[in-house]
Amino acid sequence: MPSAPLSDKPARRVRPLPREFVHRDAKRTWEGPLLDRPGRKKPASAVSAQETEPYARQHRASPWQVLRVLCRSDFRARYRAQALGAIWSLLNPLVMMGIMSLVFTQVFRTTTRFFPIFLLIGLIVWQWVVSSVNTATQVFVSNAEVIKRTVFLRQLMPISVVLSYGLNFCIECLALLVFIPIFPGAFRFSPALLLVPVLLALLVILLCGVVLATSVLNVIYRDVAYIVNTALLLLYWLTPVFYPMEVIPMPYRMILQCNPIAGVIVNLRLVVMQGQVPSLLAFGELIISTFLFFGLGWLIFRHYERMVLDHV
Repeated sequence: MPSAPLSDKPARRVRPLPREFVHRDAKRTWEGPLLDRPGRKKPASAVSAQETEPYARQHRASPWQVLRVLCRSDFRARYRAQALGAIWSLLNPLVMMGIMSLVFTQVFRTTTRFFPIFLLIGLIVWQWVVSSVNTATQVFVSNAEVIKRTVFLRQLMPISVVLSYGLNFCIECLALLVFIPIFPGAFRFSPALLLVPVLLALLVILLCGVVLATSVLNVIYRDVAYIVNTALLLLYWLTPVFYPMEVIPMPYRMILQCNPIAGVIVNLRLVVMQGQVPSLLAFGELIISTFLFFGLGWLIFRHYERMVLDHV
């Protein structure tokens, strides 16, 4: 039986390998020549690791660059395909302020002066807390493909959520500027306002510590997201968002003062509405509790970080 004729198709041309490849490890990404695996003898054409270090320095992304990209993408994705966009950040606290001010001034007859401004400060701070904690708790589960396919510092992802919602907080603070001519007596312009960035920085550190712990624990134990949601609901009533701390009896007031979020809200109202500097004792308690929560969250994250890729 005659053999089948050979094909007239030309032989496939093999593309040469590129001179540079993308290398990734746990801390960086860079371009450079292909190196052999450890333990195998290198060919003569292989380039030493010292020669690839300039490529690593040139193409290495700093943590600040990664954090900026994550924060920007999270903020843009939140308002994508929305007609009003970031205006929703202003409408939500304003609607809540209008409804609760009507209830507490006309029905319950609160004695708090300038209650709408008092309430608005608490609402915009609490909105930042609950939004960032709820979202950052599920950030690793929601971005599983990003975690598996890219290499960067994992702790930057929950921290970027806190900072992106901090942009929402800045937008919501514009509502306070609108009420300056309406309630001029509710604001005191004094040197104490210089403490506002310090108090907000302490709040950022506190939230970062909380979300570092909840985000990594939620990867391993998926019930953590429901526990966090319930805990925030309980914490809302234990935080002076719509009531002053002075109405709480003294034995219980000391327990509420251990809440660092309450300390931030109370001191912000003191600085903005009364123009007074917080006492050294209150400020020291706030700093200690903030860094205590951050240190605890950091230790929990470092302990369970290696398990994220296995459970995500």
